[in-house]
Amino acid sequence: MKAAVVTDFTSAPQCADYPEPAPRDGYVPVRMLAAGVHQVVRSIAAGAHYSSGDELPFIAGLDGVGLIDGRRVYTGGCPDPLGTMAERTLVPTGFAVPVPDGLPTELAAAVANPAMSSWLPLVSRGLRPGQTVLVLGATGTAGQLAVQVALHLGAGRVLAAGRNPAVLSRLAADPRVSAVSLTAPQEEVTAAIAASGGPDIVLDYLWGPVAELALDGLRSHSLVDGGSAVQYVQIGALAGRTAALDAAILRARNITISGSGGGSIDRALLFGELPKLLDAAASGVLTTEVRVAPLAEVAEAWTSDAPGRLVISMA
Repeated sequence: MKAAVVTDFTSAPQCADYPEPAPRDGYVPVRMLAAGVHQVVRSIAAGAHYSSGDELPFIAGLDGVGLIDGRRVYTGGCPDPLGTMAERTLVPTGFAVPVPDGLPTELAAAVANPAMSSWLPLVSRGLRPGQTVLVLGATGTAGQLAVQVALHLGAGRVLAAGRNPAVLSRLAADPRVSAVSLTAPQEEVTAAIAASGGPDIVLDYLWGPVAELALDGLRSHSLVDGGSAVQYVQIGALAGRTAALDAAILRARNITISGSGGGSIDRALLFGELPKLLDAAASGVLTTEVRVAPLAEVAEAWTSDAPGRLVISMA
């Protein structure tokens, strides 16, 4: 069969022949239709993710849309060295969430993973109607979806922090969204985050120096001053894997810092929320720009800087 094969960590996956997956207890075969090239997929293929192994070759892809028993489903969780960017693969028994009829295959493959990165933290941290959510990295694909997800789940106000002025302007066209430019002077960024009591939940796709700025902005409005507790959720590290944390910030305000990723997700919650997310995408509430490339052209598409979330089509 054909697959997007990673043979070294410094080059894009190549479309190549790969052995058919052998039957394995606890797994079922799936004929893949499309798989998204998410940031985590790129990171694993580069050997830079915390879940990356050191054994080569392997097939790229964490999730996607395929056919199981003739049904179109969203799926993932392939055993190593298999992945979802292949004509056929194996997935854990039970990991098959029906894709709504009105949701295009490529959009489902593009949107599920990045949208779930904000959907699950907001649900598990108990977002209440009218609360404020800060999205750090709001101009990337996952960040833009996070703004949509937060509003869909009931946030009254979203602070969208990012560097792309065109995207920030578009997001701020919604009166419930306030743009925070991360290219502004540091004191302006911290002031914008602290304004109006600051956020109740922070979704951080950046970490690094941006997290230091955000946390500094959160130190004001203690509970004594009538401020609320803050749930700070660390999701990605596009701005750096480390950040300096002033201990005084945690004493000045009730801030809980936790992570959300593949190693910390509640699987029961995941499978309970995925159908709701896919329904929201089918209804047009959640959307993103999609760029589709056939499996045969995975290497060229992987290195292209064309806009949109790249989806590799096996159909």
